[in-house]
Amino acid sequence: MRGLVRAPLWLIVLLLLAAIGVGVYAYFTTPLPLGLSSVVRTPGGESAFPTPVPSVAPVGARTPAGQALVLGATSVVVQSVLRNQDLTANNRGGPPGLYTVLDVTIQNAGTMPLMPKPTDFLLQDDRGRIYAIDPEATRAVNSSARRRILFDASVPPTANLQTLLAFETPVDASALTLRVNLGYGDLELPR
Repeated sequence: MRGLVRAPLWLIVLLLLAAIGVGVYAYFTTPLPLGLSSVVRTPGGESAFPTPVPSVAPVGARTPAGQALVLGATSVVVQSVLRNQDLTANNRGGPPGLYTVLDVTIQNAGTMPLMPKPTDFLLQDDRGRIYAIDPEATRAVNSSARRRILFDASVPPTANLQTLLAFETPVDASALTLRVNLGYGDLELPR
């Protein structure tokens, strides 16, 4: 029988240290090599696979006509648009001029009351001109339609409110866009 050939002790220690070094390196590296990232969790307690980041609507995103604009716990839907309305006709009691009247439904899906202000709604045309709500015309058109005036009360939680908003616009205003700065949302923080 022949004697077994033994590797020198320094080579065995070197290989053992290299294996431990590769193991420690692999453990702290993201992603783990050889498909281990699906099995072994990294020291931070998270899987080595990147977690998907929730997509956020870009600033200036638009919602098509007829669909709800969702702003956190609030959604706004424009039911109809009446252009070039004379609010002095038919004893409406409105101020003179031509107005664009929006039939708007605001839904509060949150847990706090929603208290809109006239400055939360702006109307913009295709030329970039911006129109503010006319409070007197809005009050007159809501009174004649027997609707609640949005700015006199709050929208309670889990309720909706249908109201009319009046903007004084010129006859040539077209491609109108309603800009809404309203609502709130809850963001859960990491633990």
